[in-house]
Amino acid sequence: MIAVDTSAIMAVVLDEPLADLCIAALAADPDILISAGTLAEALIVAGCRNVSQEVTRLIDGLGLQIVAVTPATSRRIAAAYAKWDGACTQPG
Repeated sequence: MIAVDTSAIMAVVLDEPLADLCIAALAADPDILISAGTLAEALIVAGCRNVSQEVTRLIDGLGLQIVAVTPATSRRIAAAYAKWDGACTQPG
């Protein structure tokens, strides 16, 4: 069982240096989990990086088991996003 995080998803989609290792790890285990909070984060980051469709295709293709988060966790996610509003602004 693997729990995937946003950095692994983005590494694959953006073809970063560790993409091959992430792909190999994901391919090695068919039982892949992602928290609903991580999923939200990945989709936010993907939107900021203009790769939403690619991330959605990857997530759908992996057939991830999405694990629920509590209402308190959801509020913390929303508060963190509000605190960093504007983080999508790309330099240059």
